[in-house]
Amino acid sequence: MYKPRFDFGKEFDPSGEQTGTVKDLLEELNYEKFKTAAGTHAERGDSNGTSVTFDSLSGVFEFLNDVTGMSQPKLAQDIPLSTLKTVKLLYVTNDTNDTQLFRLLKSPLRGGKPSLEFYTTETPSRNQKGIAIVDHLLSTLSIEVDPAVLRRINISFLTYPKLLECIAQENLEILEPIYERHHGQSASIAKAIAHLAEAVKHYKPMPHRSDRPLPEALYTYLRILPFLNFVGEYQEVIELSRVGNQVDPILDKIDNFCSELSIAMQSEVHHNTPITSVEGFPAFVDSNSLALAKLVQHATGIASERRDILKIVNASSKVLCSYVHHEWGIISLDTKNITVVDCIATLCTIRHQQKVKTNYSAYWLGQEQSDKGTSVLRQMDDARSSEELFEHDYIPHGINQLLFSRFNQFHMAITGKTGRYSAWMELQLARLTKYAECYQSNDVSICDDAVQRFYEYCTREAIKAADIA
Repeated sequence: MYKPRFDFGKEFDPSGEQTGTVKDLLEELNYEKFKTAAGTHAERGDSNGTSVTFDSLSGVFEFLNDVTGMSQPKLAQDIPLSTLKTVKLLYVTNDTNDTQLFRLLKSPLRGGKPSLEFYTTETPSRNQKGIAIVDHLLSTLSIEVDPAVLRRINISFLTYPKLLECIAQENLEILEPIYERHHGQSASIAKAIAHLAEAVKHYKPMPHRSDRPLPEALYTYLRILPFLNFVGEYQEVIELSRVGNQVDPILDKIDNFCSELSIAMQSEVHHNTPITSVEGFPAFVDSNSLALAKLVQHATGIASERRDILKIVNASSKVLCSYVHHEWGIISLDTKNITVVDCIATLCTIRHQQKVKTNYSAYWLGQEQSDKGTSVLRQMDDARSSEELFEHDYIPHGINQLLFSRFNQFHMAITGKTGRYSAWMELQLARLTKYAECYQSNDVSICDDAVQRFYEYCTREAIKAADIA
Protein backbone atom coordinates (compact mmCIF):
# COMPACT_ATOMS: atom_id res chain seq x y z
CA MET A 1 0.00 0.00 0.00
CA TYR A 2 1.42 3.37 -1.09
CA LYS A 3 1.90 5.79 1.84
CA PRO A 4 2.76 9.42 1.01
CA ARG A 5 5.22 11.06 3.36
CA PHE A 6 4.65 14.71 2.49
CA ASP A 7 0.91 15.05 3.09
CA PHE A 8 -0.44 17.00 6.06
CA GLY A 9 -1.44 14.71 8.89
CA LYS A 10 1.10 12.07 7.82
CA GLU A 11 4.15 11.67 10.07
CA PHE A 12 3.12 14.77 12.03
CA ASP A 13 6.19 16.04 13.87
CA PRO A 14 5.38 18.79 16.42
CA SER A 15 9.06 18.95 17.41
CA GLY A 16 10.09 20.00 13.90
CA GLU A 17 13.07 17.68 14.05
CA GLN A 18 12.12 15.38 11.16
CA THR A 19 13.59 16.36 7.83
CA GLY A 20 13.56 15.43 4.19
CA THR A 21 14.87 16.76 0.90
CA VAL A 22 13.39 18.32 -2.21
CA LYS A 23 14.71 15.27 -4.05
CA ASP A 24 12.52 13.05 -1.85
CA LEU A 25 9.54 15.31 -2.51
CA LEU A 26 10.04 15.19 -6.29
CA GLU A 27 10.11 11.40 -6.18
CA GLU A 28 6.79 11.40 -4.32
CA LEU A 29 5.19 13.94 -6.66
CA ASN A 30 6.21 11.97 -9.74
CA TYR A 31 5.08 8.68 -8.23
CA GLU A 32 1.67 10.19 -7.58
CA LYS A 33 1.48 11.80 -11.00
CA PHE A 34 2.17 8.69 -13.07
CA LYS A 35 0.43 5.36 -12.64
CA THR A 36 2.24 2.09 -13.32
CA ALA A 37 1.32 0.03 -16.34
CA ALA A 38 -1.12 -1.95 -14.21
CA GLY A 39 -2.39 1.23 -12.61
CA THR A 40 -2.31 -0.29 -9.13
CA HIS A 41 0.66 1.27 -7.35
CA ALA A 42 -0.37 4.93 -7.20
CA GLU A 43 -3.51 6.16 -5.54
CA ARG A 44 -3.94 9.32 -7.59
CA GLY A 45 -2.56 11.39 -10.43
CA ASP A 46 -2.71 11.45 -14.21
CA SER A 47 -1.36 8.72 -16.42
CA ASN A 48 0.03 11.27 -18.89
CA GLY A 49 2.09 14.43 -18.52
CA THR A 50 5.62 15.64 -17.94
CA SER A 51 7.73 14.85 -14.93
CA VAL A 52 7.87 17.22 -11.98
CA THR A 53 11.39 18.66 -11.78
CA PHE A 54 13.25 21.01 -9.47
CA ASP A 55 12.43 23.86 -11.86
CA SER A 56 8.73 22.96 -11.59
CA LEU A 57 8.85 24.14 -7.98
CA SER A 58 10.43 27.53 -8.74
CA GLY A 59 7.07 29.36 -8.56
CA VAL A 60 6.41 27.88 -5.12
CA PHE A 61 9.84 28.89 -3.84
CA GLU A 62 9.51 32.42 -5.24
CA PHE A 63 6.15 32.82 -3.51
CA LEU A 64 7.45 31.50 -0.18
CA ASN A 65 10.48 33.78 -0.38
CA ASP A 66 8.19 36.75 -0.99
CA VAL A 67 5.88 35.83 1.90
CA THR A 68 8.29 34.48 4.52
CA GLY A 69 11.81 35.26 3.30
CA MET A 70 12.55 31.54 2.92
CA SER A 71 15.51 30.87 0.62
CA GLN A 72 15.25 28.27 -2.11
CA PRO A 73 16.74 25.03 -0.74
CA LYS A 74 19.21 22.84 -2.61
CA LEU A 75 18.04 19.56 -4.10
CA ALA A 76 19.60 17.31 -1.46
CA GLN A 77 19.51 19.74 1.46
CA ASP A 78 17.83 18.52 4.65
CA ILE A 79 14.88 20.79 5.51
CA PRO A 80 11.98 20.40 7.97
CA LEU A 81 9.30 17.92 6.97
CA SER A 82 6.62 20.59 7.53
CA THR A 83 8.32 22.83 4.97
CA LEU A 84 8.27 20.09 2.33
CA LYS A 85 4.60 19.39 3.08
CA THR A 86 3.81 23.06 2.55
CA VAL A 87 5.76 23.12 -0.73
CA LYS A 88 3.84 20.07 -1.93
CA LEU A 89 0.48 21.54 -0.90
CA LEU A 90 1.13 24.74 -2.83
CA TYR A 91 2.50 22.95 -5.89
CA VAL A 92 -0.39 20.48 -6.14
CA THR A 93 -3.02 23.17 -5.49
CA ASN A 94 -1.55 25.37 -8.20
CA ASP A 95 -1.13 22.45 -10.61
CA THR A 96 -4.67 21.10 -10.22
CA ASN A 97 -6.58 24.40 -10.47
CA ASP A 98 -6.99 26.72 -13.43
CA THR A 99 -6.53 29.77 -11.16
CA GLN A 100 -3.12 31.43 -11.00
CA LEU A 101 -2.58 30.59 -7.34
CA PHE A 102 0.39 32.81 -6.55
CA ARG A 103 -1.22 35.79 -8.24
CA LEU A 104 -4.38 35.11 -6.23
CA LEU A 105 -2.39 35.02 -2.98
CA LYS A 106 -0.11 38.00 -3.65
CA SER A 107 -0.46 40.60 -0.91
CA PRO A 108 -1.49 44.14 -1.94
CA LEU A 109 1.37 45.31 0.29
CA ARG A 110 3.71 43.44 -2.09
CA GLY A 111 2.21 44.57 -5.38
CA GLY A 112 -0.88 42.36 -5.62
CA LYS A 113 -4.08 43.83 -7.07
CA PRO A 114 -6.48 44.36 -4.14
CA SER A 115 -10.06 43.12 -4.28
CA LEU A 116 -13.05 43.74 -2.02
CA GLU A 117 -14.26 40.32 -3.19
CA PHE A 118 -11.39 38.42 -1.53
CA TYR A 119 -12.81 36.32 1.29
CA THR A 120 -11.92 33.27 3.32
CA THR A 121 -14.43 31.07 5.14
CA GLU A 122 -17.25 33.21 3.75
CA THR A 123 -19.97 32.45 1.21
CA PRO A 124 -20.76 35.53 -0.87
CA SER A 125 -22.23 35.17 -4.33
CA ARG A 126 -19.01 36.03 -6.18
CA ASN A 127 -15.46 34.63 -6.40
CA GLN A 128 -16.51 31.16 -5.27
CA LYS A 129 -13.53 29.49 -6.94
CA GLY A 130 -10.95 31.66 -5.19
CA ILE A 131 -12.70 31.27 -1.85
CA ALA A 132 -12.75 27.47 -2.18
CA ILE A 133 -9.01 27.36 -2.96
CA VAL A 134 -8.03 29.51 0.02
CA ASP A 135 -10.40 27.57 2.29
CA HIS A 136 -8.69 24.35 1.20
CA LEU A 137 -5.24 25.76 1.98
CA LEU A 138 -6.33 27.04 5.38
CA SER A 139 -8.03 23.83 6.45
CA THR A 140 -5.03 21.75 5.34
CA LEU A 141 -2.37 23.95 6.93
CA SER A 142 -4.30 24.12 10.21
CA ILE A 143 -3.78 20.37 10.71
CA GLU A 144 -0.15 20.97 11.68
CA VAL A 145 -0.37 24.33 13.46
CA ASP A 146 0.02 24.17 17.23
CA PRO A 147 -3.56 24.22 18.65
CA ALA A 148 -2.78 27.01 21.13
CA VAL A 149 -1.26 29.16 18.38
CA LEU A 150 -4.17 28.33 16.08
CA ARG A 151 -6.65 29.56 18.69
CA ARG A 152 -4.70 32.78 19.10
CA ILE A 153 -4.57 33.36 15.33
CA ASN A 154 -8.29 32.77 14.99
CA ILE A 155 -9.01 35.22 17.82
CA SER A 156 -6.59 37.89 16.59
CA PHE A 157 -7.41 37.69 12.89
CA LEU A 158 -11.18 37.83 12.73
CA THR A 159 -13.01 37.78 9.42
CA TYR A 160 -12.47 41.25 8.04
CA PRO A 161 -16.06 42.51 8.60
CA LYS A 162 -15.68 41.70 12.31
CA LEU A 163 -12.19 43.17 12.38
CA LEU A 164 -13.57 46.39 10.88
CA GLU A 165 -16.16 46.50 13.67
CA CYS A 166 -13.34 46.22 16.22
CA ILE A 167 -11.37 49.00 14.51
CA ALA A 168 -14.49 51.19 14.44
CA GLN A 169 -14.90 50.65 18.19
CA GLU A 170 -11.23 51.52 18.73
CA ASN A 171 -11.73 54.71 16.71
CA LEU A 172 -14.55 55.78 19.06
CA GLU A 173 -12.37 55.09 22.10
CA ILE A 174 -9.41 56.97 20.61
CA LEU A 175 -11.55 60.00 19.69
CA GLU A 176 -13.25 60.24 23.08
CA PRO A 177 -10.90 62.98 24.43
CA ILE A 178 -11.60 65.09 21.33
CA TYR A 179 -15.37 64.68 21.55
CA GLU A 180 -15.35 65.44 25.29
CA ARG A 181 -13.12 68.51 24.97
CA HIS A 182 -14.99 70.01 22.00
CA HIS A 183 -18.55 68.80 22.56
CA GLY A 184 -20.98 70.56 20.22
CA GLN A 185 -18.21 72.40 18.35
CA SER A 186 -18.12 70.76 14.93
CA ALA A 187 -15.34 72.97 13.51
CA SER A 188 -13.06 72.33 16.51
CA ILE A 189 -13.73 68.59 16.33
CA ALA A 190 -12.87 68.60 12.62
CA LYS A 191 -9.61 70.46 13.30
CA ALA A 192 -8.59 68.04 16.07
CA ILE A 193 -9.42 64.95 14.00
CA ALA A 194 -7.47 66.35 11.03
CA HIS A 195 -4.46 66.90 13.31
CA LEU A 196 -4.74 63.33 14.61
CA ALA A 197 -5.01 61.98 11.05
CA GLU A 198 -1.72 63.66 10.14
CA ALA A 199 -0.03 62.14 13.19
CA VAL A 200 -1.33 58.68 12.26
CA LYS A 201 -0.02 59.04 8.70
CA HIS A 202 3.49 59.56 10.08
CA TYR A 203 3.40 56.51 12.34
CA LYS A 204 5.85 53.74 11.42
CA PRO A 205 5.29 50.26 12.88
CA MET A 206 8.53 48.65 14.05
CA PRO A 207 9.69 46.01 11.52
CA HIS A 208 10.11 42.52 12.95
CA ARG A 209 11.36 39.31 11.40
CA SER A 210 9.77 36.08 12.51
CA ASP A 211 10.93 32.50 12.32
CA ARG A 212 7.77 30.45 12.71
CA PRO A 213 7.22 26.96 11.22
CA LEU A 214 6.21 27.34 7.58
CA PRO A 215 2.64 25.94 7.90
CA GLU A 216 1.95 28.40 10.74
CA ALA A 217 3.53 31.33 8.89
CA LEU A 218 1.53 30.66 5.73
CA TYR A 219 -1.69 30.06 7.68
CA THR A 220 -1.21 33.41 9.43
CA TYR A 221 -0.51 35.13 6.11
CA LEU A 222 -3.69 33.74 4.55
CA ARG A 223 -5.81 34.78 7.53
CA ILE A 224 -4.54 38.36 7.20
CA LEU A 225 -4.89 38.53 3.40
CA PRO A 226 -8.63 39.38 3.18
CA PHE A 227 -8.15 42.43 5.41
CA LEU A 228 -5.17 43.62 3.35
CA ASN A 229 -7.25 43.25 0.19
CA PHE A 230 -10.09 45.22 1.75
CA VAL A 231 -7.82 48.08 2.81
CA GLY A 232 -6.18 48.21 -0.63
CA GLU A 233 -9.35 48.56 -2.70
CA TYR A 234 -11.29 50.50 -0.06
CA GLN A 235 -8.85 53.38 -0.47
CA GLU A 236 -9.47 53.36 -4.22
CA VAL A 237 -13.25 53.26 -3.77
CA ILE A 238 -13.23 56.16 -1.30
CA GLU A 239 -11.28 58.29 -3.77
CA LEU A 240 -13.85 57.38 -6.43
CA SER A 241 -16.71 58.32 -4.11
CA ARG A 242 -15.64 61.86 -3.27
CA VAL A 243 -18.42 64.39 -3.88
CA GLY A 244 -16.30 67.50 -3.31
CA ASN A 245 -18.01 70.88 -2.92
CA GLN A 246 -21.08 69.95 -4.93
CA VAL A 247 -23.48 69.98 -1.97
CA ASP A 248 -25.19 72.92 -0.27
CA PRO A 249 -26.14 72.85 3.43
CA ILE A 250 -29.94 72.94 3.75
CA LEU A 251 -30.54 72.40 7.46
CA ASP A 252 -32.87 75.41 7.67
CA LYS A 253 -35.02 74.00 4.86
CA ILE A 254 -34.98 70.55 6.48
CA ASP A 255 -36.14 72.10 9.76
CA ASN A 256 -39.05 73.77 7.93
CA PHE A 257 -39.98 70.40 6.43
CA CYS A 258 -39.82 68.83 9.90
CA SER A 259 -42.21 71.48 11.22
CA GLU A 260 -44.71 70.51 8.53
CA LEU A 261 -44.22 66.84 9.38
CA SER A 262 -44.81 67.56 13.06
CA ILE A 263 -48.23 68.99 12.24
CA ALA A 264 -49.10 66.11 9.90
CA MET A 265 -47.89 63.42 12.31
CA GLN A 266 -49.20 65.22 15.42
CA SER A 267 -45.87 64.71 17.18
CA GLU A 268 -42.67 66.71 17.34
CA VAL A 269 -40.24 65.84 14.54
CA HIS A 270 -36.67 67.13 14.27
CA HIS A 271 -34.13 66.41 11.53
CA ASN A 272 -32.55 63.64 13.65
CA THR A 273 -35.81 62.09 14.92
CA PRO A 274 -36.35 58.45 13.81
CA ILE A 275 -39.56 58.64 11.79
CA THR A 276 -39.56 55.53 9.59
CA SER A 277 -37.77 52.25 8.79
CA VAL A 278 -36.09 50.85 5.69
CA GLU A 279 -39.29 48.91 5.07
CA GLY A 280 -41.43 52.03 5.57
CA PHE A 281 -39.15 54.31 3.54
CA PRO A 282 -40.99 53.89 0.18
CA ALA A 283 -44.31 54.86 1.77
CA PHE A 284 -42.71 57.87 3.48
CA VAL A 285 -41.25 59.04 0.16
CA ASP A 286 -44.55 58.50 -1.63
CA SER A 287 -46.37 60.65 0.94
CA ASN A 288 -43.78 63.44 0.84
CA SER A 289 -42.27 63.12 -2.64
CA LEU A 290 -42.85 66.72 -3.75
CA ALA A 291 -41.22 68.23 -0.65
CA LEU A 292 -38.36 65.70 -0.78
CA ALA A 293 -37.75 66.45 -4.47
CA LYS A 294 -37.35 70.15 -3.64
CA LEU A 295 -34.95 69.40 -0.80
CA VAL A 296 -32.84 67.11 -3.01
CA GLN A 297 -32.72 69.82 -5.68
CA HIS A 298 -31.65 72.46 -3.15
CA ALA A 299 -28.88 70.18 -1.83
CA THR A 300 -27.48 68.87 -5.12
CA GLY A 301 -28.42 71.53 -7.65
CA ILE A 302 -29.90 68.75 -9.80
CA ALA A 303 -33.40 69.53 -11.11
CA SER A 304 -35.68 67.01 -9.41
CA GLU A 305 -39.40 66.48 -9.65
CA ARG A 306 -41.76 64.14 -7.85
CA ARG A 307 -41.46 61.44 -10.53
CA ASP A 308 -37.63 61.56 -10.37
CA ILE A 309 -37.72 60.80 -6.66
CA LEU A 310 -40.25 58.00 -6.96
CA LYS A 311 -38.10 56.27 -9.60
CA ILE A 312 -35.11 55.97 -7.27
CA VAL A 313 -36.86 54.68 -4.15
CA ASN A 314 -35.66 51.07 -4.64
CA ALA A 315 -32.00 51.98 -5.10
CA SER A 316 -32.18 54.50 -2.24
CA SER A 317 -33.62 51.81 0.04
CA LYS A 318 -30.55 49.67 -0.62
CA VAL A 319 -28.24 52.50 0.41
CA LEU A 320 -30.25 52.75 3.63
CA CYS A 321 -29.70 48.99 4.06
CA SER A 322 -25.94 49.58 3.98
CA TYR A 323 -26.32 52.38 6.52
CA VAL A 324 -28.43 50.24 8.85
CA HIS A 325 -26.02 47.31 8.50
CA HIS A 326 -23.02 49.51 9.34
CA GLU A 327 -24.75 51.10 12.34
CA TRP A 328 -26.74 48.21 13.82
CA GLY A 329 -25.72 45.00 12.06
CA ILE A 330 -28.32 42.60 10.73
CA ILE A 331 -31.62 43.72 12.23
CA SER A 332 -35.24 43.69 11.12
CA LEU A 333 -35.83 46.21 8.34
CA ASP A 334 -39.07 47.33 9.99
CA THR A 335 -37.07 48.83 12.89
CA LYS A 336 -37.91 52.53 13.18
CA ASN A 337 -34.41 54.03 12.99
CA ILE A 338 -34.41 56.22 9.85
CA THR A 339 -34.45 60.01 10.25
CA VAL A 340 -35.47 62.80 7.87
CA VAL A 341 -31.80 63.56 7.16
CA ASP A 342 -31.18 59.86 6.41
CA CYS A 343 -34.00 59.91 3.86
CA ILE A 344 -32.76 63.06 2.14
CA ALA A 345 -29.12 61.89 2.13
CA THR A 346 -29.94 58.56 0.48
CA LEU A 347 -32.10 60.22 -2.19
CA CYS A 348 -29.30 62.74 -2.85
CA THR A 349 -26.83 59.86 -3.17
CA ILE A 350 -28.75 58.14 -5.96
CA ARG A 351 -29.81 61.36 -7.71
CA HIS A 352 -26.15 62.45 -7.72
CA GLN A 353 -25.06 59.09 -9.16
CA GLN A 354 -27.61 59.46 -11.95
CA LYS A 355 -25.90 62.71 -12.91
CA VAL A 356 -22.19 61.90 -12.47
CA LYS A 357 -22.51 58.29 -13.74
CA THR A 358 -19.50 56.97 -11.82
CA ASN A 359 -18.46 53.58 -13.20
CA TYR A 360 -17.27 50.74 -11.01
CA SER A 361 -16.38 47.16 -11.90
CA ALA A 362 -15.79 44.60 -9.17
CA TYR A 363 -12.55 42.65 -9.59
CA TRP A 364 -11.48 39.20 -8.58
CA LEU A 365 -8.99 36.84 -10.19
CA GLY A 366 -10.62 34.44 -12.62
CA GLN A 367 -13.89 36.33 -13.05
CA GLU A 368 -15.89 35.76 -16.22
CA GLN A 369 -16.49 38.57 -18.71
CA SER A 370 -20.18 38.43 -17.80
CA ASP A 371 -19.24 39.35 -14.21
CA LYS A 372 -17.68 42.66 -15.25
CA GLY A 373 -20.47 45.22 -14.94
CA THR A 374 -19.61 48.93 -14.92
CA SER A 375 -22.88 50.80 -14.32
CA VAL A 376 -23.28 51.33 -10.58
CA LEU A 377 -27.07 51.62 -10.58
CA ARG A 378 -27.56 48.70 -12.96
CA GLN A 379 -25.49 46.43 -10.71
CA MET A 380 -27.78 47.31 -7.80
CA ASP A 381 -30.37 45.13 -9.57
CA ASP A 382 -33.54 47.18 -9.28
CA ALA A 383 -35.69 44.08 -9.71
CA ARG A 384 -34.48 42.56 -6.43
CA SER A 385 -35.59 43.61 -2.97
CA SER A 386 -33.66 45.16 -0.09
CA GLU A 387 -34.60 42.20 2.11
CA GLU A 388 -32.61 39.85 -0.14
CA LEU A 389 -29.39 41.80 0.39
CA PHE A 390 -28.57 40.31 3.77
CA GLU A 391 -29.19 36.78 2.52
CA HIS A 392 -27.83 36.81 -1.04
CA ASP A 393 -25.31 39.66 -1.05
CA TYR A 394 -26.04 40.41 -4.71
CA ILE A 395 -24.53 43.92 -4.89
CA PRO A 396 -20.71 44.03 -5.33
CA HIS A 397 -19.02 45.22 -2.14
CA GLY A 398 -17.27 48.08 -3.92
CA ILE A 399 -20.62 49.57 -4.95
CA ASN A 400 -21.96 49.30 -1.41
CA GLN A 401 -18.86 51.04 -0.06
CA LEU A 402 -18.90 53.73 -2.77
CA LEU A 403 -22.55 54.66 -2.24
CA PHE A 404 -22.35 54.38 1.55
CA SER A 405 -19.40 56.79 1.50
CA ARG A 406 -21.39 59.21 -0.64
CA PHE A 407 -24.39 58.83 1.69
CA ASN A 408 -22.19 59.89 4.61
CA GLN A 409 -20.81 62.83 2.66
CA PHE A 410 -24.30 64.06 1.80
CA HIS A 411 -25.44 63.43 5.37
CA MET A 412 -22.71 65.69 6.76
CA ALA A 413 -22.87 68.28 3.97
CA ILE A 414 -26.60 68.98 4.10
CA THR A 415 -26.33 69.54 7.85
CA GLY A 416 -23.28 71.80 7.48
CA LYS A 417 -20.60 69.40 8.77
CA THR A 418 -18.56 68.77 5.61
CA GLY A 419 -15.21 69.58 7.22
CA ARG A 420 -15.81 67.14 10.03
CA TYR A 421 -16.59 64.28 7.66
CA SER A 422 -13.54 64.99 5.49
CA ALA A 423 -11.31 64.92 8.56
CA TRP A 424 -12.95 61.72 9.78
CA MET A 425 -12.38 59.97 6.43
CA GLU A 426 -8.72 61.02 6.41
CA LEU A 427 -8.35 59.49 9.87
CA GLN A 428 -10.25 56.35 8.86
CA LEU A 429 -8.04 55.76 5.82
CA ALA A 430 -4.85 56.52 7.75
CA ARG A 431 -5.81 54.15 10.57
CA LEU A 432 -6.68 51.33 8.17
CA THR A 433 -3.44 51.79 6.21
CA LYS A 434 -1.30 51.67 9.35
CA TYR A 435 -3.31 48.76 10.76
CA ALA A 436 -2.45 46.83 7.59
CA GLU A 437 1.23 47.69 8.06
CA CYS A 438 1.03 46.28 11.61
CA TYR A 439 0.07 42.96 9.99
CA GLN A 440 3.20 42.51 7.88
CA SER A 441 4.61 39.77 10.10
CA ASN A 442 3.55 36.13 9.86
CA ASP A 443 3.88 35.77 13.63
CA VAL A 444 0.61 36.41 15.49
CA SER A 445 2.38 37.56 18.67
CA ILE A 446 4.33 40.19 16.73
CA CYS A 447 1.15 41.37 14.99
CA ASP A 448 -0.72 41.61 18.30
CA ASP A 449 2.11 43.63 19.81
CA ALA A 450 2.26 45.96 16.79
CA VAL A 451 -1.49 46.61 16.94
CA GLN A 452 -1.35 47.35 20.68
CA ARG A 453 1.55 49.79 20.22
CA PHE A 454 -0.36 51.51 17.41
CA TYR A 455 -3.49 51.84 19.57
CA GLU A 456 -1.48 53.38 22.41
CA TYR A 457 0.20 55.81 19.98
CA CYS A 458 -3.18 56.92 18.57
CA THR A 459 -4.59 57.39 22.07
CA ARG A 460 -1.68 59.64 23.08
CA GLU A 461 -1.89 61.65 19.85
CA ALA A 462 -5.66 62.12 20.26
CA ILE A 463 -5.10 63.76 23.65
CA LYS A 464 -2.50 66.08 22.07
CA ALA A 465 -4.85 66.87 19.17
CA ALA A 466 -7.67 67.73 21.57
CA ASP A 467 -5.40 70.22 23.37
CA ILE A 468 -4.06 71.79 20.17
CA ALA A 469 -7.50 72.30 18.61
